Amino acid sequence: MSNAIKAVDALINSFEQNQELASAITTVFESNETFLFKLKNFDNHFSKHPSHESIQEYAFDIMMAHHLESNNDDEDYFESREWEDIEEKTLDRGTELLNMLLYITEVQDAEAPIEVEDFLYEFLLVDEDEFQDEHRIYEELIANVDLVDENVNSIIEVAKRLPENLEIRELFVPLILFFNNPEAREISREYADKLTKEEYALLSGMLTFAN
Repeated sequence: MSNAIKAVDALINSFEQNQELASAITTVFESNETFLFKLKNFDNHFSKHPSHESIQEYAFDIMMAHHLESNNDDEDYFESREWEDIEEKTLDRGTELLNMLLYITEVQDAEAPIEVEDFLYEFLLVDEDEFQDEHRIYEELIANVDLVDENVNSIIEVAKRLPENLEIRELFVPLILFFNNPEAREISREYADKLTKEEYALLSGMLTFAN
């Protein structure tokens, strides 16, 4: 079973136990159908479980990461009509979680350590002029990068003061906690009662994907 399949199961069931949805989405991931056909089934399954609507786009990110990894060795794939169709029809889908998943995959392939500065400055290139959109999106993470070494209470206090429209607002706390200990096999009990359901599920998904 791929890490992506394990991660989407962890995301769904850590948010709120729902093995029916997790099993259905796992079947979608394992299908040999085209990505866009899978996406239709993916959306249909989530529509039957409105309790998990708030994590649907994060699950989409994991499905996209799984698809990209499956085609990574085909140099011509990303010039294909199929990929052009996927790009065109998923422009408004997903979140910044996808960047994190792609970073984890790249680091694992290179057998390098997972580090927040590496993610920001070597992967996202946030300090280079042509990547100013990424700098804007991750500005609060850049400004608060030292929080990686702080306790969960300090992280949450800073998160409370973040702008409401911040694109990575929901990801902020789980990203920092992930970088604090990316090799963790499970979430510390210290975090369980302090994170929102979405934050807890996101951290669980990232740790599972990485391990």
